[in-house]
Amino acid sequence: MCGVKCITFALWINILRVITEKTDFKLELTPQKSVIHVGTDLELTCRMNACPVNVTFMWKSLLDNFHGGKHKDEQTVSRLLIRNITTKHSNVVCKASCEGKPRENTSHIHVYSFPQDPVLSQIKSLIANQTQQLNCTVHNVYPLERIQVEWLRGDKTLHVDSPADFFSDRVQSYSSVFNYTPSVSDLDKNLSCKATLNNAEIGLERTRNSNAEYGPGTINISSKKPSVKLGEDLEITCDADGNPKPTILWWKEETEPAQNESRHEKLIIHNASWSQAGWYRCDASNAVGSQQMRVNVIVLGPPNIPKIQLSHRGDPKEGENVTILCSSDDESAELTLYKQSQSAASGALHEPAVLLNIPSVQITDGGIYICEAKNDFGIERSTINITVEAQHNVVKAADLPVAILPAAGSVSLLAIAGLLIRHCRKKARTNSNNIPLS
Repeated sequence: MCGVKCITFALWINILRVITEKTDFKLELTPQKSVIHVGTDLELTCRMNACPVNVTFMWKSLLDNFHGGKHKDEQTVSRLLIRNITTKHSNVVCKASCEGKPRENTSHIHVYSFPQDPVLSQIKSLIANQTQQLNCTVHNVYPLERIQVEWLRGDKTLHVDSPADFFSDRVQSYSSVFNYTPSVSDLDKNLSCKATLNNAEIGLERTRNSNAEYGPGTINISSKKPSVKLGEDLEITCDADGNPKPTILWWKEETEPAQNESRHEKLIIHNASWSQAGWYRCDASNAVGSQQMRVNVIVLGPPNIPKIQLSHRGDPKEGENVTILCSSDDESAELTLYKQSQSAASGALHEPAVLLNIPSVQITDGGIYICEAKNDFGIERSTINITVEAQHNVVKAADLPVAILPAAGSVSLLAIAGLLIRHCRKKARTNSNNIPLS
């Protein structure tokens, strides 16, 4: 009797039964996939939809040996908290039962470890064209077979390193050793070690980078042989490769103690004077080490007045050896030492002294001697006047009569004195007779 209405009702009952069967007891597990660092916590939520009664939950791993974790169930929801994830944790399965109908779902857990930047040992210095062994260590890595270490100088890749066919289920450290020879073009660029943990299958890519610390190595000075004209300005730049960036100090060495001239890369000399000539030192230092380089600054102008000295304190005597010294503290001067009106001796450029040695000096060697310093900017001279003293006449024993000498041994001293007086008087009379009359 129901007719069309009964048929319609029956159809709706069947449709609802089909819909209910399709949506009934669906088990959701979140997150479905986790890429998580060792030591962190993970919470999983398992939810049974469309279950009218309390659900029974159970958590396990695929191998039925679940490692730790505490879960809390609330009617149709169970939450699992896993603290301090380790490499032992992998895929976790949530099993649930509603009205005797079981359901299960799996959360895929991918664990990795990469907690800190690579560690580079300190380097004393990096010098162009000198090979050094460098070491970069990546600590506490997992999975180790996914690590890659890259050495860079600036943006240029120097070397790439990775474990060869290595597999481990433990957290481990990996060291890359690299023999590096810096080129001149590498200087002043950061030296770094970049470590990358990469697993494209699970969408993992982590990169950490560290710059090497090293002391000053190669020092560059803008002018190796700087010179400046008297009264003009001079600028010299000093820089050094190093990390942290080295501090530059300029010192003038010829003062006691050495005088600090600049606390910056540039040494600037204004209105150059003679006193500013000399050796300067560039000191480059940072927390790792230090390096130095010296440079000699030459002030150009007329030479300094030279010095002339005699080896004797007083006037020399005939027959003595005499040395005359001509010297200058001006390295730019050429020295010449000569007697007035004639050449005596000359020195080469940059020689600090010229010597003139006169063996057995004679009266004719006396006179004015000139020490001359000459360069491209002028001439300066110093003089000394040398007087040679004559030797005094001394009566010689050979003037005595020959017959007296053998008798001296047997005759008294008084007799010898008398003979000597008589001889002298005779000789004096002879000399007076030979004096011509005027």
